[in-house]
Amino acid sequence: MTRISTVSLALILIVNHAGQALADPLADKVTSMNAQWDAAINNADFDALLPLYTPDGRLMPPGAQPVTGPLAIRDFFAGRGRSVSNHKLELVDVLPIGNYAYTTSHFTATFMANEKAASISGSTVRLLERQPDGQWKIKSHIFVKE
Repeated sequence: MTRISTVSLALILIVNHAGQALADPLADKVTSMNAQWDAAINNADFDALLPLYTPDGRLMPPGAQPVTGPLAIRDFFAGRGRSVSNHKLELVDVLPIGNYAYTTSHFTATFMANEKAASISGSTVRLLERQPDGQWKIKSHIFVKE
């Protein structure tokens, strides 16, 4: 291997390692939470939403009254049944502020109405709160369709 190739390889390894070292653990956690949320909706396992929200968590859906508390949030989505499938959240941004974090995500999904499937997309804004045990949970959740 030539000296230039060796130096190039070393630089690639250093940059790759630095990128991994700079990975954002909070962004990784939010991505994991998004995947849990998607799975709950896609599998119509609405009880799986319960541990994602704080006891006073609030959902503010478009065109509906806000609902407060994990049980009310679960019931809101359960009331929609299997009308949404293929739900996929993609993290856009995470802004940590002490024991809180502001997150935005983009979503895509399939919506069934009158036996017709339609693609939908939109944005989600969430305020997360770090719990005393270090877990992050959703305190406020707003979503809008494009």
